[in-house]
Amino acid sequence: MTEQEIIIQTGADPFETETIKIKVPKGEKILCTESYVAELAEIYNQFDREAEASSIIEEHSDYIVQGEVVNISYQNNVPTEALIDISRKYTAVCYLQKESKEIVDQLTKGTIVDVKVRKGQGELMIASISDALDEVKAKEIMAAIGNPSIGFTAKVTELIHGGYWVDVGGIKCFMPGSLGGVNKLHDFSVLVGKEIVVMPITYSRDKDTIVVSHREYLRTLIPGAVENLKEEIKEKVIGFVTGTTKFGIFAEFNKCLTGLIPKAELDEDTQAKFDDRDIKAGDQIEFWTKEIISEKKIILSQKGPKIDLWDGAQDKYKPMMVTDGKITKLTKYGAFVELEKGISGLVHKSKLKNREIAKGDIINVKIGSVNVSDRKITMNIV
Repeated sequence: MTEQEIIIQTGADPFETETIKIKVPKGEKILCTESYVAELAEIYNQFDREAEASSIIEEHSDYIVQGEVVNISYQNNVPTEALIDISRKYTAVCYLQKESKEIVDQLTKGTIVDVKVRKGQGELMIASISDALDEVKAKEIMAAIGNPSIGFTAKVTELIHGGYWVDVGGIKCFMPGSLGGVNKLHDFSVLVGKEIVVMPITYSRDKDTIVVSHREYLRTLIPGAVENLKEEIKEKVIGFVTGTTKFGIFAEFNKCLTGLIPKAELDEDTQAKFDDRDIKAGDQIEFWTKEIISEKKIILSQKGPKIDLWDGAQDKYKPMMVTDGKITKLTKYGAFVELEKGISGLVHKSKLKNREIAKGDIINVKIGSVNVSDRKITMNIV
């Protein structure tokens, strides 16, 4: 087929014309200018598509084409075969016992479906709807490799040497054991039978399979988990031990976070077990968050929640209140006055009234404003 550009008359007025492009058999030209030439061109194009479909079927094995269900055979009221018209030249048979019940229940005469076609014996063409769906799904997963925003629900079906087989929407994928969690798993069998979210990371030509990672998905959760931890920093947390060092115990918690409980922050019972080397990976352990240095460095403690002296400071120190304070630092901005250990405020230099003051002096101050979130208190000398 070749493409030809022609001008056709689109209305009663001979000047009402339109230029269109059509495909015609090689060596032929269309000279007609009537509007029905567009319909003729569509017929040519239809034959062209049919020829292309036949060529695909004849030249390729296991290729996806679109077809129409023209007949469904039954045995004892159970659908057994479907004839699918995949071109004017070919009709393929689909053995329904090999298709899922969900697929079979949706099939009726006239249904348009995508099928994967292969040659059977003689001229027989065999079609599979499920194979076509699997190939489309596999291409979708392949296209997501390296995309940090796309994950897939998967079921871990089998523990094998080096990792797992996981089912991702009907596609069998491989997940290395080291990528089953944000840290090394203490018991690799714990994932078998579970549904998890995975992200495709590469394609293994050796195993002819897509390689996926649960760890990559968990890492995307860390920023949000850290923000939630900041809001609930006083809440007790239950986690499990991932490992120990001479510095303390590493624990995993809130699905994707890992922190260190330093030796000095262990309670008495845990300290005794730690000294006896009786702490094992997988042991359940309780603690509080002491400090969040970064997403990768979280300090934990078993000695209680972090005490924030500023909690309730807005109730204890109110504007216009007069109290005593100790000058702890003199700067070009003014004097820092400690009201109690851990809570200080600033007397701006403009409010010092040329008074002679020195570090260590106890003075009377009047509270101005209290901003607990910014850890700031302003005050004036009385």
